[in-house]
Order: sequence, then C-alpha cells, then structure tokens
Amino acid sequence: MTDTFLLNDFYTVKHREDSAGNTFRASILLNEAHPVFKGHFEQMPVVPGVFQTQLVKELLQERLQKNLILSNGDNIKFTGMIVPGQHPEINIEISYREDENKCFAEARIFLENTTFTKFKGTFTLH
Repeated sequence: MTDTFLLNDFYTVKHREDSAGNTFRASILLNEAHPVFKGHFEQMPVVPGVFQTQLVKELLQERLQKNLILSNGDNIKFTGMIVPGQHPEINIEISYREDENKCFAEARIFLENTTFTKFKGTFTLH
C-alpha cells in the first residue's frame, strides 16, 4: 500500500488507461466540497499547485506500487486554473522511467484541448 492523502478525499479515480510502454492516463473526479477550496479561494475555488503535484505523485505511486518522494521538480508549469465547478473531471497523462532508486516522470494535467499543468521531475523510490 502506498502513502496517499488526497485519494478518495480530494479526488477519486474514474478511469485508468494504459498506453504503450511506461505511459498511462487517468480520469479523476474532484471533490468540489473539499475543505481546501474554502481557503483557496472561497469566492472562486481553484486546485492548488501543490495538490496538482501531489496528484501526479499519488497516481505514479499507485502504478509502481512504491512510495515516492519528490526530489527534484525540474520543470513544473501551471498554465491554467482548474476550477472544480467548471472542471469537475480532469485527465492526467504520466510517462515515467525507473533507474535504480529514482523515477523520472513527465506528466500533464488536462481537459480536452486545455492543458492546466506540465510536470517534469524526479522522484526517489522510498
């Protein structure tokens, strides 16, 4: 079992899809009633960037069945706001490569033609 704290509270996985090689996709449903949205921001809630990074980590952990620690965020770009009332379901695509005790990952969080987040980073296998 991997360490997760957002799964089944902040989000649930609706669908998973394996692609060729070490790439996979997931469709997730956001919990619009989650308490984080009262502070980020009550008048117009948006998904915090740190939660978006955690989503990538948790989905990758589940795939690998190993706990991960983000050791280097090489390039993380938040290119659009995820507003749960407008985007209750979003998609995540993750490609990864394992090498000894490291996992190198690239991901994007998107909905149709809109990309919200681009992630490139290194996780240490824990």
